[in-house]
Amino acid sequence: MKFLVIGNITKDTIRTKGKETTAFGGTASYSSITAKKLGCDTYVLSRGNDELKDWIKNLESQDIKVELELSENISNFVNDYTGRERKQYWMSDAGKINFKDLGKMDIIHIGPIFGEVTLDCVKKAKKNAKLISLDVQGFLRSSDGKKVTMKFWDERAEFLKYVDLVKINKLESYFVSKKTNYEEICKELVEFGPKVVMITLRDEGSIIFSDKFHKIPVYQTNVVDKTGAGDVYAAAFAIRYFETKDILESGLFASAAASFVVEEFGTINIAERNKVERRVEKLRGRK
Repeated sequence: MKFLVIGNITKDTIRTKGKETTAFGGTASYSSITAKKLGCDTYVLSRGNDELKDWIKNLESQDIKVELELSENISNFVNDYTGRERKQYWMSDAGKINFKDLGKMDIIHIGPIFGEVTLDCVKKAKKNAKLISLDVQGFLRSSDGKKVTMKFWDERAEFLKYVDLVKINKLESYFVSKKTNYEEICKELVEFGPKVVMITLRDEGSIIFSDKFHKIPVYQTNVVDKTGAGDVYAAAFAIRYFETKDILESGLFASAAASFVVEEFGTINIAERNKVERRVEKLRGRK
């Protein structure tokens, strides 16, 4: 299976109570490593400069092919978890990604961090993939100076007509629809084109809607760093859905995959398929 993720690799400073670490991330990193660990022939399309070279060597050492368009800056975030809710600060921007044909893909996952994926890029991706997956987060972010705030996604209808799977989280649900509950939000979004809508709800698990609703439990584990959990979830769901077209199975698989990454900082604990499958069995017993 050939899997491409489009989005800018980021340099993340992660602040928690009593600790500050720096790691490279972004959807491009978390989703590509997930895809590789799950057995895919994996590619990344991103922008950046030599500041990313060691991280790109790391990805390439895992047999992930990185196509990097050179830019003056890299995409740089500060993720602050010292309060009840994560606060983000936007330090620099690598800019818009120009689509490059890297060959026909089974799955293309669109994972913008800060609006770097254009509608034209998504249209071209649609022609090159059997399945298009989208995480909306990068379309909802705005910055007043350095602090990241959220904005309503006015272009949602134009983008979603080219998408098969769309993933949002609890907070983002307020910025992709003006509907008042998850059921109405999901039903509205599928009218724009997607076959499946996923809403991740942190400790409450996730909701998935296609022809009907599925409630997916979270796998209980020791949480160290939540960064990247949604990226792992979305990539794992897309892969399992491509294989099975089974909504419930794909949701359990995604939940199990995401449970590993939160146990350590950064991408270090993203798990191989056999480990994910063992946690799927435990989750299946809770359904």
